[in-house]
Amino acid sequence: MPGAPGGPSVEPTLHAEPNELLTVAESSGYRRTSLHADVLAFVEALAARCGERRVRSLDVQTMGTTPEGRDLPVLVLSASGDFSPETAHAAAQRSGRPVVMILCNIHAGEVEGKEAALMLARDVTLGGLGRLVEGVTVVLVPNFNADGNDRIARENRVVDQRLMCGQSGPEEGVGTRYTGQGLNLNRDFTKLEAPESRLLSRLYGAWNPHVFVDSHTSNGSPHAYRLTYDTAHTLLSGPSEPILYTRDRLLPAIEQGLLHRTGRRTWFYGNFKDNDDPAQGWETYPALPRYGSHYRGLTGRLDILLEAYSYDPFEERVRTTYDVFVEILQQVAQRGREIVAVCARAAANTVMRGRSPQPDDAVGINYGVPRRTAEGRLVYDYPAYPLWRTEVAAWSADEMRARKLTDGTLTFWDCDFLARFLPEISVRRPLAYAFPGDRTDVADFLRLHNVQVTTAGTQYGGERTVEAYVVLGKETTHSPDVGSEPRVETVLHVRRECVTIRIDPADHVVPMAQPLANVAIYLLEPESDDGMARWGHFDHCGVGEAFPVVRLPSAAALRPPPRTKIE
Repeated sequence: MPGAPGGPSVEPTLHAEPNELLTVAESSGYRRTSLHADVLAFVEALAARCGERRVRSLDVQTMGTTPEGRDLPVLVLSASGDFSPETAHAAAQRSGRPVVMILCNIHAGEVEGKEAALMLARDVTLGGLGRLVEGVTVVLVPNFNADGNDRIARENRVVDQRLMCGQSGPEEGVGTRYTGQGLNLNRDFTKLEAPESRLLSRLYGAWNPHVFVDSHTSNGSPHAYRLTYDTAHTLLSGPSEPILYTRDRLLPAIEQGLLHRTGRRTWFYGNFKDNDDPAQGWETYPALPRYGSHYRGLTGRLDILLEAYSYDPFEERVRTTYDVFVEILQQVAQRGREIVAVCARAAANTVMRGRSPQPDDAVGINYGVPRRTAEGRLVYDYPAYPLWRTEVAAWSADEMRARKLTDGTLTFWDCDFLARFLPEISVRRPLAYAFPGDRTDVADFLRLHNVQVTTAGTQYGGERTVEAYVVLGKETTHSPDVGSEPRVETVLHVRRECVTIRIDPADHVVPMAQPLANVAIYLLEPESDDGMARWGHFDHCGVGEAFPVVRLPSAAALRPPPRTKIE
């Protein structure tokens, strides 16, 4: 079938003009990837050529500098010159032109997106793809993990066929998975420990993109897809319409459009539950918002995760990623008004729910199933349940057992797609949260997440019946793959009770009548699997003490149930 690894290579249908500005990957025959200085030089040359030719579809901005002093460029592409969040969102409301943010190289060993993004920016501005930005505004971050990128070495991500890890080229090496400080940026979306993560959060809050695209490269199970994709799985924790729209409508359209235009086969991201028996199921990754896709699912925007197939040759991975970028922009532009409306409804619905929370409005905050190891340590499993019955394209049974990575006998395995997550702990949506006025550190951290924090004043101050937590137990659990150094998370066991307290007018309040209410809930609840308590912000709380954040319930939540009233 066309597009299967090992079949005929299908060239992208869209190219730069001959003798045009080339990326390091192109100029080296895909033997090398770019250093950050190469990225900056390419962007500078591109901007200069746009100026010479009076091309007005590019504006080069910055999101700040890395801990090692590297400037992180942001390329804004717009046919109508909408180079600010204000004008871009005005265009979205007026003309149904969504804002699409594309992030590349969050893991700096996964460089396909970086090279493809630079090619895309060139071909949109100097080549024949200018029409792509007539229906969208593109905010492009080509090299997010710049410090990790420049730690290029041949030994990084070498293919190990037995362990099914690594990637095929470029032969002169790639950067590191972690930052220069040893942090995994795609496990940092809730804790925001890395300076780069905080810069991205600020950029995300400023642009508030309707669609976010996160470009990666994936190893693991052998399969017959040029690229796998995904979106948020936190349906029971965030606004559901954008997640369902992306999963059920936008991604299938991108898949079919790409297959028709280039012959490349793609499907949902995952790994076989048992590589020796693919019929056991195709399983995605845990629904923790420390991962970017699941975090953005809490924000009510559309999210697309891309994972190029790491065992394909480097050139094929770059060209596939490039073509997927093109297809995404085409499909989003075609559905522009619809996508803008989906995001607007999600934000309005979240605000409406926060104004008058109902007792049955539950938000999932913890997906982990706890268990004890033989040594008594607390660990968590994050089970994925069947979402669909499907056929996954891979290789024959013998070839799967032999760990054949490419060029196998195309075989479609009938199995469950394990991508449905059910929270173990959910909470009712409150009217607001409140915490002491001297905890400015908590308020500042929430604002880093673009959450609105105010003071109690007369609206929330005074004697109030609140839902408070008492800490019953406290222990730690291991935090996997957050960086090069071991890390533990704090687990609080609590009891909730209704008490009457006095809220000072200077105390901090986080109202739920805001678009990012679900982000605030996930961060502030003490039993959240990815909240502030989990990441050590409330480690001072001892057993028997009150948790400093209280919940202000709505009148409906405090109203006794009908049977109690009758009796």
